[in-house]
Amino acid sequence: MARATMVTGICSAVGGAAWTAACIVHDQQPTGCIGDGCLDHAMRDASPADAALMAVAGLLLAVSCLRLLLLARAAGGFGRVGTAAAATGAAGFALLAGAAVAMTIDGNWDGMPALVVPGVVLLAVGIVLVAWLVLRARLLPTALAALLLATAALLPFANEQTSRVLLAVPFGLAWLAAGIVLLASPVARRPAPATGVQ
Repeated sequence: MARATMVTGICSAVGGAAWTAACIVHDQQPTGCIGDGCLDHAMRDASPADAALMAVAGLLLAVSCLRLLLLARAAGGFGRVGTAAAATGAAGFALLAGAAVAMTIDGNWDGMPALVVPGVVLLAVGIVLVAWLVLRARLLPTALAALLLATAALLPFANEQTSRVLLAVPFGLAWLAAGIVLLASPVARRPAPATGVQ
């Protein structure tokens, strides 16, 4: 279990750092457009640097969420909430991956919001549910688990076309902190044995 916790910590810390850096780098790009403003203004494209950082962050945080779900299950705290977290998170990740592919083909594609908006919402819901499971299973200190939950709830309000992309920075910092805590105390944060099926 200690090894699993350590791997989760590495994924969380590196993924959170990459996410934070991607948001900051992306904010250095020229401001894009929203809605009708796109009729006479180009959308903000991702630079190779922030696209690579976000790809790394997305992959590592997805692995981290999956491993946290497995740790919560080992602690007897999975249940229907865990199933819902896995389903919504996977759907959101798939939509955002599709948006990333579409952006590399045509950064000004009009259908981008149809992928990004529901993708962000579903991903945020999935991560909120993961954070709730982490809180309930006591995989992290209560304050840190609550911080993961609160910063995930901010994600739908972020927008990569404007400086509101920086609203996603606290999310990355929370995951970085979670990773550091897991790495610093992999044994102390070991979930308690399951006491029954939930």
